[in-house]
Amino acid sequence: MKGRNVITAIALLPVNALVVGYGWLAAGMTGWAADYDDEPAEPPLAELGTACGLVVAIGVVLWLARLRGAAVFQVVPALLLAVLMLPA
Repeated sequence: MKGRNVITAIALLPVNALVVGYGWLAAGMTGWAADYDDEPAEPPLAELGTACGLVVAIGVVLWLARLRGAAVFQVVPALLLAVLMLPA
């Protein structure tokens, strides 16, 4: 069972990289635009919430599939996205 968790966590790395990368891109572009227009930067909550929801949904499916180790691994990208949601 431990091997299945490791294989699943490794297989999810590209998906997590894409989802977290999308969140970083959305936050970065919003911050850049706010800096360019001299407005206060606000995090793009809709985009970050969608990305975080996707990561959490994957974690719930993994938990229900009894891949507890891989599900716990999904906490890392969820925390990264949650940090991006904090106001600057």
